[in-house]
Amino acid sequence: MTDRVIAWFFYATAYAFAVAAALIMLGGFIDYLQTGHWSGVNLLELGYDTHVIKARWFLEHRWSWWIHDVLGVIPLSVALIVSAPLVWSIAARVEQR
Repeated sequence: MTDRVIAWFFYATAYAFAVAAALIMLGGFIDYLQTGHWSGVNLLELGYDTHVIKARWFLEHRWSWWIHDVLGVIPLSVALIVSAPLVWSIAARVEQR
């Protein structure tokens, strides 16, 4: 019974990721039609806005700048599109147990 509940949670999470990615891309497309510039949020901006990432982490450790650069390049919509099938496959594995 608990495996089924966990699988439902993962299925709902994957579905939410897909819907959120579609809405972010739709909003970006509408902005593009209005302004001619496609604006989007990357993972670094999301981390700073939600206070999950602190700037001092990157300032204290020199080796962490490559993480800063990678997070600044990956758009949130792409991360959601990539993670949705991964979470869906986790749900399928949990459901098979």
